[in-house]
Amino acid sequence: MLPGATGNEPDGMIPVCCTPGGVDRALVDELLVLVNDYRATNGLEPYAVDPGLEAAMQGHCLHMASHDFFDHEAPEAVVASPWDRAELCGSSASAENIAWGNDTAASALEQWMGSPGHNANVLGDHARVGIGHSGDYWGMIFD
Repeated sequence: MLPGATGNEPDGMIPVCCTPGGVDRALVDELLVLVNDYRATNGLEPYAVDPGLEAAMQGHCLHMASHDFFDHEAPEAVVASPWDRAELCGSSASAENIAWGNDTAASALEQWMGSPGHNANVLGDHARVGIGHSGDYWGMIFD
C-alpha cells in the first residue's frame, strides 16, 4: 500500500503488491489453468507464475475496483504504468491485458482471445505471468 490515492481507496492508500486471497485466489488459479491449456493447444509452453507480477496485477485490479476506473494507466503517477507497478513489486513486465465485466475466468479469457492484440499477449513468447482479479476486473501482466 502506498499513500496518495486520489479516489475511493480505503484510508487514501493505493493498493500495490497485493496477494490474491479467498475467491480471488481461486479465480486467479482457474484463469492460469485455462491460459496454460490454451497455450498448450497452440503448441506453446505454459507460463510460470511470477509472484512479483502477480502482486502487481492484483494490486492494479484492486485499485481499478476501488477507484472505479478501467485503464492500463493508473491515475496516480507512482503506479501509473504496468512497468512501474511491476518494478515496485520486484519484477519487470513487457505486456499487460485487462478486462472488465466478466463474471468468470473463462469469459475473461474468451474476451482476450477475441482481440488480436490481447490474444497475441496470451500466446506471446513471454515466460512469466502474474494474474489478478477483483470484483469483475481481471488482469494479466507478462514478461
